Amino acid sequence: MLESVKDAFTSKKFLATVIGALVVAVGQALGLSEDQSLKISGMIIAYVVGQGVADHGKETAKIQAKLDGKSAAEKAAALESDLK
Repeated sequence: MLESVKDAFTSKKFLATVIGALVVAVGQALGLSEDQSLKISGMIIAYVVGQGVADHGKETAKIQAKLDGKSAAEKAAALESDLK
């Protein structure tokens, strides 16, 4: 549990999401118009989604590299060990 919280606070996507929420919540107090707050949060959302897509591609490439050249039984064993 503690490790998950630590991972969340070191995640760029999590931190960007928190910053985006803060911009929307306190944007008017900072002198931003509603339109400016929405544009900033839109850019942050685009970053988070783009980073998620990139991270998915990295994980897929790691799994594929791990499985290349292995028999079906070796692939099953490798995938099973990753689930533990």
